[in-house]
Amino acid sequence: MILTLWQKKQAALLYYFSSLSYLQGLKDRVIALRVFSEGLLDTNQSKGRDRILKSKRWGSRNTGENWENNAWPFLGDLQRSIAQSIADHRSNIYRVTGAYQCARGMAEFSMQWTDPEEQDQFDRMFKELYDYAQNIDDTMDRAVLSTRWSDFDLTLAWQSYQVNFPVLPKFEAMPKIVCESNELPPKTGVYVSIDDPYASLQFAWNGDARGKVLAGTTFNNLGRAALTSVGRAKLWTDGEAMLRFVLDNLSSPDLRQDSFFEESQTPELAPSLVARNAFKPNPSRWCFVELIKDEFEEITAEAHVEPTEFLRFDAGAYCSQAGFYFSPAAGNSRRYYRIGEQFDNLHSDYGNTIWQWDVDQAKKP
Repeated sequence: MILTLWQKKQAALLYYFSSLSYLQGLKDRVIALRVFSEGLLDTNQSKGRDRILKSKRWGSRNTGENWENNAWPFLGDLQRSIAQSIADHRSNIYRVTGAYQCARGMAEFSMQWTDPEEQDQFDRMFKELYDYAQNIDDTMDRAVLSTRWSDFDLTLAWQSYQVNFPVLPKFEAMPKIVCESNELPPKTGVYVSIDDPYASLQFAWNGDARGKVLAGTTFNNLGRAALTSVGRAKLWTDGEAMLRFVLDNLSSPDLRQDSFFEESQTPELAPSLVARNAFKPNPSRWCFVELIKDEFEEITAEAHVEPTEFLRFDAGAYCSQAGFYFSPAAGNSRRYYRIGEQFDNLHSDYGNTIWQWDVDQAKKP
């Protein structure tokens, strides 16, 4: 199995976000925020701000004392959770960080005891910490049916972290190390779908029962149409190209059902509009992707080639690749569809009408 350039980039990100060094980077950020917060509390005490903030109506709700007693412990809990994750790393046990719970808990307590510049700095540091932790959570979360990493999210992550990869680590798909969705992997690491070239890669582990391989997050018909229309190089990152795709598909029910359909018809919001409606879960067989230690390769441009043999469309969907299709829902159903043409509903007793790309594209008599 040959990995595409984009699959190699996904593998690089997932191995990076699951690494011990990345986890230790989160620990360093929590410690830095705790040290900064201690300084704020010392400043608050030395300036006697709490005396002014206490009131008959609100009591000590807005004081630094209240924040220290109730909000501060959430940062301590987060630090201890990360320390446990670091200790468990060598045993192939992984978990989410607890940053979400920390944020929810601390948001309940006032920081009016700080001045605006102090709170702005605290907010900036916590947001940077939270965004950093989110990459671990998206990689490790098993409270969902399919991996939280979509093609859209991984593309944005690559835009942010590609500076860390002047060259790509070398990877090799290992066809003898395979498993299926909802199984513990035979080996801890990154897995690529054998059955679905559109499915995002995922990280799974075998140190405890939570590490099972999930269903893939893959393109639905809208997502495949966007990929074909815009191309891999511009998908999600070129707002103008994504907007043109939206405007060309205004009648698409997948887009029109979006609660923010009208407001999102701008270059800035069109990528997220499509992304919110472009994916579906898909159970699959998975192949282990091995990271080759101390070997690298240059990042070179790669033209996107649509894997047409995997094209499947539901009735009513818009054709994104012109050619001959057939449906198992009826015999002699083979016919030619043009780009933008809707696939027919055959209303068969067989079940839902699914149109599949015919590998034999020769025009038959």
